[in-house]
Amino acid sequence: MKRILFTALLLCQGFIIAQNESDFKLYESPVYNDEVKTDSVRAIYTSNSGRTGIVRNDKKQIVFDLFNEKSSKIHTKIIETERRETYIGDIFFNSEIKVFTETYPERDTKLLSCYILNLNDKTDKKIVLSSTTVIQKLRLFSNEKGTKFSISPNMDYFSVTNYTIHEDEIYYQISVFDSKNYELIYDQKINRKENEFYSLSEIKIDDNKNVYLLGESFYNEESPKLKSEENRHFIIEKFTGKDYSLIDLNLENRHIVSLKSVIKKNEFNLYGFYSETGKNSIKGVCNVLINMDEFKIIDKNLQDLPSQVYADLFGSGRVDKKKDKELSNFKIDYILNDTQDNVYLMAEEFYITYNSYQNFNQQKVEHYDDILIIKFNPDGKLDWGRSIYKYSIRPSYNAFVKNDDLHIILNSGKNLKELGDGRTKTSKGYFETSALYDFVYKSSGNVEINKIQNNNNTYYLPNYGNYVDGKFIMIGDSRHERRFMTLE
Repeated sequence: MKRILFTALLLCQGFIIAQNESDFKLYESPVYNDEVKTDSVRAIYTSNSGRTGIVRNDKKQIVFDLFNEKSSKIHTKIIETERRETYIGDIFFNSEIKVFTETYPERDTKLLSCYILNLNDKTDKKIVLSSTTVIQKLRLFSNEKGTKFSISPNMDYFSVTNYTIHEDEIYYQISVFDSKNYELIYDQKINRKENEFYSLSEIKIDDNKNVYLLGESFYNEESPKLKSEENRHFIIEKFTGKDYSLIDLNLENRHIVSLKSVIKKNEFNLYGFYSETGKNSIKGVCNVLINMDEFKIIDKNLQDLPSQVYADLFGSGRVDKKKDKELSNFKIDYILNDTQDNVYLMAEEFYITYNSYQNFNQQKVEHYDDILIIKFNPDGKLDWGRSIYKYSIRPSYNAFVKNDDLHIILNSGKNLKELGDGRTKTSKGYFETSALYDFVYKSSGNVEINKIQNNNNTYYLPNYGNYVDGKFIMIGDSRHERRFMTLE
């Protein structure tokens, strides 16, 4: 009887996969004690020389930690920020982290500043980039506002885009700077009709100092204050310093759900997902090609999700039942290229639930579940698609391309299980310890699952990792004894 029950239990739970050992060489740095209590990690960057910089901040200070090629800490700089100074973003190039802040020394004056942290010589300095007179109603009563940054492919220019939405109008300020001397090249301001539900997805600057904004809009003149899925559309706006133009990305009877962009020569390539229902769900993939000089759409490709995506998520026996239905709540995380100009798109299922506690307090739970992997060929057409069937309540993965293989690094349970329907269950049980894995996708779409290590001592955070010069570096999650892992 015990043997029968044990066999039934295996059939219900699935069989443990015989996992391969990772081909990566592993290096763990020495443990270092963190002398600063703040744990708000804003950015982690690694230079080509192998040095890694971590930026953290709280209300009163910005903390910069520097590590050498062996991930041993060699420098810490604590910068006391000014009163009413706010961290708004960062970019990284030429082995320097640029941290941007806003300060209001007076009610109607805004200073845009940049802290420059050099990873090679440990130096830091602060530069005031611009001083702007602020319209008080926009500062105090705006529905939505934000700032985004971008660096040109040749790294000669960077742009700072500020936007504010107020009373069904959006106000833009596009600032372009010389990346060598930090001088302002041009400052362009416009405003147009928009409602509070607009979101700015991406900003790009090309080598000719033109700035492109990719955004999601719900604005409709007949119902300007409503957020309707029927009015949901993506737009691209181009700023040259003098001229302004806009393209509405219309897919006729399909609705774009999310997009990421790649600049290649004079072409603006947009990759993403579309829906037939207009809801926050996806039916297939899309590629929209825009000529940047003429600023017009020159090609569109739309294809349904491959059957293998559904087989990986629901099992081979349920593909026919599921493939006509749309997948929900997926958000694009990464877009990567290989040496053959193929493009890989990774998206994770993200949603929020609330658990009631003793009928009084509600606990917010963030879910980071299934992952979609899509490969486009150099012509922008779908090559293949795969999925990872998983469940997690914290950000758990990162991705990079090495030797034209796609690597997805993630944490899961110590023993992955292969279910009877062909799926691999990539989740951690309640009483199960965790492990770090490398999912390797070959150019053909075949996958190998390799275990990097069991997380006996340190739980590493791939989502904070960086891939530079053939090495992937990530930090552990301990607040008291910090350390790094390098995969090479």
